Amino acid sequence: MAKASERKGVRTEELECCAAERRRQLESIRLNFVTFPVIRSVPCPGCKLVLKIRVYERPTADATA
Repeated sequence: MAKASERKGVRTEELECCAAERRRQLESIRLNFVTFPVIRSVPCPGCKLVLKIRVYERPTADATA
């Protein structure tokens, strides 16, 4: 089977609406979650593409906070 980047009609780059939603979700996880891993699949509000968000551990800068 061809790679995703070689298949016709498969988007590999992230649109600005998706990047903004991913940033919003990651910030929410950073501020509100204390147990990890956090695994989410959320739809982008702009283009409706499902974003897979995976955070397996708290960043080391936040671990002391």
